[in-house]
Amino acid sequence: MPRTPADQRKRDAQRQWGADRRTDPHPIVPPPVSEGRITRGRLAIVVTITVWACYVTYTIIQQFIAGHAYSVRLAIEAIVYMSVVTGLAASATAYLITRIGYFYRARGHQRAPRVMLDEFIGGKVPSMTVLVPSYQEDERTNRTTLLSAALQEYPGLRVTLLIDDPRQPRTRAARDMLLAARALPGKIEGELRVPFHRVSNAYAYFDEQVRVRGGYLVMIEDMRRLAEEYRYASGWLFDLGARQEIVDHTDTFFVEHIVNPLATELGQIANALHKGADEQVALPIARMNQFYRRLLAIFDVQMSSFERKKYVSLSHEPNKAMNLNSYIGLMGGAYQEVSTPLGTALVTAGPNRADLVVPNPDYVLTLDADSVLLPEYALRLVHLLEQGAFAHHAVAQTPYSAYPGSATRIERISGATTDIQYIVHQGMTHYGATFWVGANAVLRKKALDEICEVSYEGDWEIKRYIQDRTVIEDTESTIDLGVRGWLLHNYPERLAYSATPPDFGSLCIQRQRWANGGLLILSRLKDQFRAKSKREDKNRFGEYFLRVNYMASIFWSSVCLIVMLAYPFNNELLNPILLLISVPYFFMMAADLKQLGYKRSDMLRIYGFNLILLPVNLSGSIASLLQLLTGEKSAFKRTPKVRNRTTAASSFLILPLALIALCVYTIWVDIEHQLWNNMVFAVANLTLSLYAMVAFVGLGNTAVDLFTHLRNWLIRPVAPKRSRKRRTSKKQAITTAAPAGDWAQVLHYRHETGSAAGHTTVRLQRGQTGEWQSSATSSSQAHAFEEFSFFTVFQPIYNMINGHVSGYEALTRFADGSNPREALSSAAARGVHIALDAALIQAAITSAAALPNGTWLSLNTTADLLRHPHELARLLAGSRRPLVLETGDAEAAEVARLGGGVRVAVDDLDAGYETLSLIEQVRPAFLKLGLNSIAGIEYSGARQAAIRALVQFADQHGCTVIAEGIESAAQRDALVACGVPFGQGFYLGKPVPVERVLAGVGGW
Repeated sequence: MPRTPADQRKRDAQRQWGADRRTDPHPIVPPPVSEGRITRGRLAIVVTITVWACYVTYTIIQQFIAGHAYSVRLAIEAIVYMSVVTGLAASATAYLITRIGYFYRARGHQRAPRVMLDEFIGGKVPSMTVLVPSYQEDERTNRTTLLSAALQEYPGLRVTLLIDDPRQPRTRAARDMLLAARALPGKIEGELRVPFHRVSNAYAYFDEQVRVRGGYLVMIEDMRRLAEEYRYASGWLFDLGARQEIVDHTDTFFVEHIVNPLATELGQIANALHKGADEQVALPIARMNQFYRRLLAIFDVQMSSFERKKYVSLSHEPNKAMNLNSYIGLMGGAYQEVSTPLGTALVTAGPNRADLVVPNPDYVLTLDADSVLLPEYALRLVHLLEQGAFAHHAVAQTPYSAYPGSATRIERISGATTDIQYIVHQGMTHYGATFWVGANAVLRKKALDEICEVSYEGDWEIKRYIQDRTVIEDTESTIDLGVRGWLLHNYPERLAYSATPPDFGSLCIQRQRWANGGLLILSRLKDQFRAKSKREDKNRFGEYFLRVNYMASIFWSSVCLIVMLAYPFNNELLNPILLLISVPYFFMMAADLKQLGYKRSDMLRIYGFNLILLPVNLSGSIASLLQLLTGEKSAFKRTPKVRNRTTAASSFLILPLALIALCVYTIWVDIEHQLWNNMVFAVANLTLSLYAMVAFVGLGNTAVDLFTHLRNWLIRPVAPKRSRKRRTSKKQAITTAAPAGDWAQVLHYRHETGSAAGHTTVRLQRGQTGEWQSSATSSSQAHAFEEFSFFTVFQPIYNMINGHVSGYEALTRFADGSNPREALSSAAARGVHIALDAALIQAAITSAAALPNGTWLSLNTTADLLRHPHELARLLAGSRRPLVLETGDAEAAEVARLGGGVRVAVDDLDAGYETLSLIEQVRPAFLKLGLNSIAGIEYSGARQAAIRALVQFADQHGCTVIAEGIESAAQRDALVACGVPFGQGFYLGKPVPVERVLAGVGGW
């Protein structure tokens, strides 16, 4: 049936003069590179390095040997200018080197034939999950990206949309985007389920018929039925493209270069099958199975969405890396949603009770929400990684290209720089200097597990696979992988495309993010260098030269250009020979642009484009340096995805104008002093920067944005004042707080609702008698003056002989995530630590009332409270279950004051003589072995013997040993073999609120 091209159905509403006229993307496989082009590239490198060396040598002779630099100022000028020239020459040389590497790779690349991919699909294919991090994307953008992922020719694919939108939208538009994002995966899966079920039924029927015939005979009718399935799939895909909403060139690309080509190819296969059947030729059964499995692979996908901000147990850091980390950290587990005082949390659970089961795939494919993949992307890259030669590669990717047909000048030029970067990244792989570029990549899950870092936010375990210390997280993760011996690979085909910001404001946000972070992690290269040396791998100068240039060239190139523009150097330093250093670079880039479908003159436009981006690049670099000094992370700014224009920051508009004014001033000064060489450089920069401001930013847009910033600065919104009545009611609420003793009732938070359910805020006050008293309030503040907010969790203590829970240890978690010891130290500084410790114990006893009967309760107390036995006895009298008091530094006299009704547990002193003496003097009921005592017990015979002797000595003195911090089955089994009857630890059961205890969650 005839099809209407997508670009004819609806074009972009407005196209600027100078927009991209390309309609076709770059060839998937790069065209062959001629020997002449390679020779010219080599010559450009030789000329650049030779001219630079000649200039530096000549300048040193002229300025320092001949004595032209006769003053300190002139000497400093000469040194600075040579440094500037060296920095710019280094960046130019790096580009020229990488393009040669790209030529070699393009010429040597052999594309895997389709029949090999079909054989790969026919076997056991590694599992893969596609993760699409999304933040307030419109439905059309998310749909295009998810469809490009879902239509990958990869069997058993799982696609998950990681929604990072605020869960409480402030506007109707934000709410609509959130609801649409939640519903979208189900809609797409429902669409794909129709062709999938049809093809599945056809394949099952074919398999049944073959079995009836003996398991090997293929009939002509089987060929025709397979052809009909391919024809149906082809028509379905064409209809999918026809239903696509066409708003801009990205939609046109998706339809015309992803959906329709796949549909056309399936139609060609259908015709070939029909022709074979007409000639009475039947394919072998193995090949028939491959064709069916390929068709199934296109539609075989499970789609879902996930929102990390729904759970307090996951990181809420506002960046893409932690959005990905949150889900990757759940892989391979089953989880149950449990209500806690701080909100809903995910806790481990058995598969039968799990609300969320996340498979652990062999590969993870990360894909930005504004990017698309060609249908063979996942299949080709996984097929590559499964080859023996790539067993040590952690990342495979095809650096993304720019969509053709952009409607704005700035998007076209920005796209040109993206396509040039593709050449750079491919060339860097030739020299072993590959960096992970985060828009799309296939990641080996085993490698991610090796670089995982674990930290804690409050009581929750946070896993980091992709670093978020900088806003170029993929670059630092590249070094992490390199330190551990993993390699990265850029596949030399164009299989991925990503959108470029269409206006100056959004582009500034993106480029500022790119410029931030390289300097921070530059020092980490030495870790990779040392690791390679330790593995006896050769450290090559070319690799580290290209890596340093990649991470730091934005900074030093920007600084060098600013210095050359701003400072009137000695005219003798401006030798005409300098032109020969830059000319090869510009000529080669112009040739590459022409090869990529752009104009040679676009090289000058790119230079002007980079001139007005100097303030953006410098601001990103400065932010990186500030983070290095202060230790505070730079704010992660997402690139806006809006159809309307994004307002640019005032500094990014004023500073380019200041640069233009500086060029005008420099020209005037140069004319006065007849510095003609410098004047030529200033005129060139003035012309190109002025053109860039007019063409890429627009004088009207500049005026509107500056006026907007001025208006917002002059007219600031005033927050409405609270009514007097509301303030009075709040004051009354505070003064009528619950009396001391009643505050702990709030710990029955399973009956409470709201974000503050289960929190207990204790305000400690000194009474008329001078004693400290506690009163409660519903305030959510924590650690205000003499005020502490907390809740109680319980960790089970198991009888490791029979596997039953014998008791629970009560642990305190403060609302702000601080350590209880820090809170007690803070209270001690104010003289209220005894009262706070008493409040913690009272809260634990009250909350423990709901624990299962027949178990004891273990409470932690300080030695200071232990020295007040009468006050402590009143607290303990409220318990309806046996109590055990744990204290780290108890003395025999203090324990004796408690009387015989309370059992005491003490911490061991590394299982040495001091521990034996402690047992003999204090006579505790329990001895708790800490992490240091049981570390490595599963491997150490000597440590096992020491523990066994300690257990025997404790038994002789009426003391029972409890092992803490058990983290594996091997540790547990070794301790049981040593005679330790009781144990606790994360392996046996994590500390959980009481309602999770009652639900049976988190236990052994």
